[in-house]
Amino acid sequence: MKKILLFAAIIVSVNLAGQDFRFGINFDPVVSWISPDSKLIEYDGSKLGFNTGLMLETYFRKNYAFATGINLTYMGGNLKYADTVNIETESGPVVVPANVPVGYTIQYISVPLSLKMKSNPIGYISYYGQVGLTPHFNIKSKASGGDLNKDNVNEEISLFNLSYFIGGGIEYSLGGTTAINLGIFFNNGFIDLLEKKGTDYRASIYFFNLRLGILF
Repeated sequence: MKKILLFAAIIVSVNLAGQDFRFGINFDPVVSWISPDSKLIEYDGSKLGFNTGLMLETYFRKNYAFATGINLTYMGGNLKYADTVNIETESGPVVVPANVPVGYTIQYISVPLSLKMKSNPIGYISYYGQVGLTPHFNIKSKASGGDLNKDNVNEEISLFNLSYFIGGGIEYSLGGTTAINLGIFFNNGFIDLLEKKGTDYRASIYFFNLRLGILF
């Protein structure tokens, strides 16, 4: 956790060093799912979650900004295992029979790093597009299904994940630099979520988030 906070502090310092910066807050509804890359597991449904935190932008050209921040993200998904498996919990392994749904909920500290491109204002509205990478640091993972009941399964889920995202939206000016930020983003994880279970079980996490925020 200390390393995460130190990294976030460095990111914030870089932004504050810019000549033209903005900050804001966001609360984003999230729909996430786990996509298997193995015949031994299958998709069994998505989960609702949220992503909330601080936004920071440093403009290096009139309409171009480096955008970052720090977020607390809740997401996950449901899987079925083709065979009986042992799920490692903090109190020991739990046997889950084949084809019993297991729902994972993961809590991350996320630090998006992106390029934001914004149009000139058209009335009160500016349009923007954004693309970037997000490192995710796993701080808590839980699972339910079979004999699992919101058990801590940090031993099952990778400590680090990385996703790329693309999206866009609008900023509605409230006067000065203050604006409402509305958008939609697709996020594609490309690090194996289940790498601790070995090469027979591989999956990545994907999610959509609706951006609901305000910038100052």
